[in-house]
Amino acid sequence: MSPQDTVAISAPNDAEIVFGFDELFFSRTDAAGIIKYGNGVFQRVAAYGWNELLEKPHKIIRHGDMPRAVFWLLWDTIKQGKPIGAFVKNRAKDGRAYWVFAIVTPVEGGYLSVRLRPSSDLLAIVKQEYAALAALERAERLAPADSAKVLLARLGELGFSDYAAFMAAALGAELVARDAHLAHPIDNAIQQFDRLNKTAQALLTRADVIAEAYAANESVPFNFRVLAAQLGQEGAAIGIISSNYSLLSDQMRTIVTAFTAAARDVRRAVNDGYFLVCAARVQRELLAFFQQEAHACPLPREPEMLLLDRQQGEYRALAAEGLQEIAKKIAGFQQACVEMTRLAAGLEVTRIMGKVECSRHTSVKERTDELLNDLETFQKTIAAALKEIERLNQLIHTGTNSLLANARAA
Repeated sequence: MSPQDTVAISAPNDAEIVFGFDELFFSRTDAAGIIKYGNGVFQRVAAYGWNELLEKPHKIIRHGDMPRAVFWLLWDTIKQGKPIGAFVKNRAKDGRAYWVFAIVTPVEGGYLSVRLRPSSDLLAIVKQEYAALAALERAERLAPADSAKVLLARLGELGFSDYAAFMAAALGAELVARDAHLAHPIDNAIQQFDRLNKTAQALLTRADVIAEAYAANESVPFNFRVLAAQLGQEGAAIGIISSNYSLLSDQMRTIVTAFTAAARDVRRAVNDGYFLVCAARVQRELLAFFQQEAHACPLPREPEMLLLDRQQGEYRALAAEGLQEIAKKIAGFQQACVEMTRLAAGLEVTRIMGKVECSRHTSVKERTDELLNDLETFQKTIAAALKEIERLNQLIHTGTNSLLANARAA
């Protein structure tokens, strides 16, 4: 640990406690949040004696600046048996603050919280957002659940589709920043996942383009039917073409819904896999750190070592399952692409037939040209989006296979 990585605990109360980038610390609680164990760094940074920490509520280190929304999301997630990651501002016994990125996971009988020192560019943004949200909570007396909705909406404005997307990107960014501070080699898995993450978001964006284009053109079959009715007997052929288009459009409505859902499944699987791979790495490094750390907690050490070893093993397995889930979801999305391409081809044939037939009716040429131009724009939008989606699909497929191969070799 370099001298600049630490600040003496005797610093003034308005100073921030800074611990080493190489220091990982943890605490374990029961299901009610009562502290059952922790390592030496946890106790030292919190500045409480062990007799003041053990069997006490974990909120003893909660800082008053923290928005309640964060803890509402945390408890809502872990009570469902799922892991979560969050930036947290804590308060030491003497009133000084310290920031951590915490990974909280369910364990037998309670929860395990593993913390590292955050330093990515996201930290400055989070500090601003937390301060604003905490002020809003106080000013409007927001309930935690309502404040959580505000937080999620704000994350959406910042470009994160949901909290899972935020915590995966945040943990990846923190590990990259930590590696840079410690002069560690670049983590290839994180690099690959970062690319996968961006590619999956681009894929979802393209899927949304198709859905929006479909919604904008959903009225075309009806407009053609109106046109056919205006032409009477002469519009019979246009009426038949309109009926065919309506059938294809109804199929497309179903497929567009499934298509965008499949794209979201891919995005969600990538986020989940990203977070699990990063969490597994942190837990593995925590175990190694704890093995070398001087014993501080007065409780027996060996049971905790076994628990940490079991936990990191479980998360390595979950990370591998997460990669397999990505492969499964991308395969499902590729099938949805095949269906979308088939329907797009059918719509194009119908458009051409409509163009030929409408050219015979000069009395309604202006209206038919408008409808046909709308259809042509729709077709081009779908074709361009599908072409880009095919490229993105291949990137995700290749990246996932590479990560799976590396995981099997590890």
